[in-house]
Amino acid sequence: MSGSPGFAAILSLLLPGLGQMYRGRWVRGALMIVLPIFTVLLAGAFVAIADPLTSFVLRNAAAVTFLLASAFFMYHLFVVADAFAGKLRDIGSLRGRHVVDYFVLGVVCVALVAFYAAAYRGSAPWAGLASKVFAPLANPPFVGTTAGQEPSPPEWTGTDRLNVLLLGIDSRDDPSTTKNTDTMIVLSLDPVNKTAAMLSIPRDVYIDRPGVFTDKINAAYAYGGYDLARKVVEDLLGIRLNAYALVDFDAFTKIVDSVGGVVIDVKRPVRDESYPTPDYGIERLDITAGPQLMDGQTALRFARSRHDTNDYSRAQRQQLVLSALRSRMSEGDFIRGLPGLVDRVGSAVQTNFDPANILPLAQFGSGIDGDAIRSEVLYPCGGAYPHCELQSSGGPNGFYLIPDRAKIRDLAAALFYDPQVKSEGASVEVRSAGARNGLAQTIADRLAEPCRHAAEQRAKLRRHRRQSRLRLPRARDRPSSIAERAAGGTASRSARDARVDRGGCVERAGREPLRGQGPLPLGQDPERIGRRQRGRQRAARSSSSPSRCARGRRARA
Repeated sequence: MSGSPGFAAILSLLLPGLGQMYRGRWVRGALMIVLPIFTVLLAGAFVAIADPLTSFVLRNAAAVTFLLASAFFMYHLFVVADAFAGKLRDIGSLRGRHVVDYFVLGVVCVALVAFYAAAYRGSAPWAGLASKVFAPLANPPFVGTTAGQEPSPPEWTGTDRLNVLLLGIDSRDDPSTTKNTDTMIVLSLDPVNKTAAMLSIPRDVYIDRPGVFTDKINAAYAYGGYDLARKVVEDLLGIRLNAYALVDFDAFTKIVDSVGGVVIDVKRPVRDESYPTPDYGIERLDITAGPQLMDGQTALRFARSRHDTNDYSRAQRQQLVLSALRSRMSEGDFIRGLPGLVDRVGSAVQTNFDPANILPLAQFGSGIDGDAIRSEVLYPCGGAYPHCELQSSGGPNGFYLIPDRAKIRDLAAALFYDPQVKSEGASVEVRSAGARNGLAQTIADRLAEPCRHAAEQRAKLRRHRRQSRLRLPRARDRPSSIAERAAGGTASRSARDARVDRGGCVERAGREPLRGQGPLPLGQDPERIGRRQRGRQRAARSSSSPSRCARGRRARA
């Protein structure tokens, strides 16, 4: 058997079976290449098809990862030893080689140990992701299927719109905590048009659905978990949710710290004299205005504080933090650092999102343009907000926000549109085959009325913003004052005397003459000339149909 044993070991290190081919054992080398590939494919198919096996692997992902790494290491070590010995039967087959060959074999074994140790270290965080973050998939509830059972959330195909419900919760181990959601944001991704949208739902929105849920929306998760929260949000917005992500405060700070903090441009200072502390106390919070790099704790305080303003500005700040976090992730190699992030977060994040789509989702989220992200909040009516969908209601039982479902669903339809419809950019033409003229135009106007109304509202809002920035002219610069000064006198405002007769008719007297001037002749007074012309026009109209004044005079006569 020809060939150097040391070089054969190096070739098998690079590719198991290549050293055997180098020493003339082609069939054995081909089998050693194909065998691990076939074994991995067959095992993966069984795990994917058999649900109990999938749950077992997800629950014990860390142990399964260690066993796989150990099995591949032992197999690779056997292939290297077989290539070195020529045909490995026992330990004696390795004897009788040169010192250089044994040195090369030792270096190859050390390289194998280092390679598989690094592989296990890199795959261990992904195993933690599978066993901890995707716990709902590994532990499905044992609930029987009934005729009235709700259908499961739709699976994401990678081209349809993805709607994810983000829930922020205080999960401190204390029986006094209510597990109410402190944050509720619907994040929607459009992979076709490369856009995204965020809609924040205030926690005081009152849900009145007897038989389903009747309380503030932030208590839905505490009462019925994600299933009830999903059902309530879907009914409110009129959309379907594909998945959810539950993040507590500790996970949020770890995520922000793992990317090196977030850069946020604070528009106005945030001062909170009663910010809650982890030990259920209060402290003073003071965040100055301007761009600044925030660590996890500072970003959490910036997103949670609400005593200085209200829940709506807090929702805007939460969306600002999420946008800054996405921008921070897109700056570096986020995919390569994702295992470390998962290892730090641990079990603090829960989701039912398909693990197979986590990488495409991460790549899409980090690559989307910041200008293509639209952020909205459900606002109450009666304030200086761009739109309103809620009505404030306060009483002895507390403060509530009553939702206007029609307005909310209109806003949701504008945010969470169908990606395929927008990408097509189709237009609708209405034609009428009947004999009635203008019927098609009438129907087209009715169909376009919501869009026209929305455009008018946006134009009205823009005019209002422009007018609010303009400075009102001073009294001496107004056109009326300028005209009076140009007339050359201190003109007094014209006064009109009105006399109402019993028939309800109004007769107006002429204007008072300007001070310092005498009355004009009867034939040259423009006020009297205009009044005389209007009287002739009224008389011409009254000849065909008597006016109200005429009817009153006739009745008195």
